[in-house]
Amino acid sequence: MNFQTLLNLMTNYQFLFLPQRQLTCNIILSLLLLLSLLFISGCAQPGVKQPSRDASELSEIQQLADEAYLKDDLQNAAKLYEQLVTEMPEVALNWYRLANLYTRLNRPYTAINFYQEAIARDPALSEAWFNLSIVQLKQAAFSLNQMLETIDKNDPLYAEAERLLDEIKSMMSE
Repeated sequence: MNFQTLLNLMTNYQFLFLPQRQLTCNIILSLLLLLSLLFISGCAQPGVKQPSRDASELSEIQQLADEAYLKDDLQNAAKLYEQLVTEMPEVALNWYRLANLYTRLNRPYTAINFYQEAIARDPALSEAWFNLSIVQLKQAAFSLNQMLETIDKNDPLYAEAERLLDEIKSMMSE
C-alpha cells in the first residue's frame, strides 16, 4: 500500500472532520515520530548492559572483591564478584575468579558455567580452560564412581567404567 492510498483511506474513514492539509501534516508528523523512535531504539545495543554504578563505585567493589578473594573469604568474595559480573559482564577475570570461588564452595555446575563465561570473553585465558577441565574431570570421576556403586558388577560397562575411573584418578594424582 502506497502513501497516497493510506492517505485516502484515512481521509475517507477516520479523519473526515480534519481538513486535508492538517491531515497530511498529522500523518507526516506521526511518521517522523515513528521513524525517530525506531532510530533511537536501533541505537540501543541489545544485550549490552550499561553499568548502573559509576566507575569509582565499581572500582571500590573490585578492590573489596579482590581483597576478599585473596583472604579466602569465599562467600563475601562471591557476592562481590557477582555484582561485578552483573555490572561489567565483559571482564573475563571476574568470571574466572567467580568460577574459582564456586569450585571451592563445592558448586561445580555453577563453576563450569562461569569458567565458560570467562572463556567466551577471553578465549586465551588458559587458566580458565585448565580449571574447567579439572572440574569436569572431577565431575566425570564422581559420575563414574556413582555408576560403579549403582550398577551390577556383571554389567558389560562396569569394567569399562572402572578402567576409566582409574585413568582419571591417575591423571589427577600426577
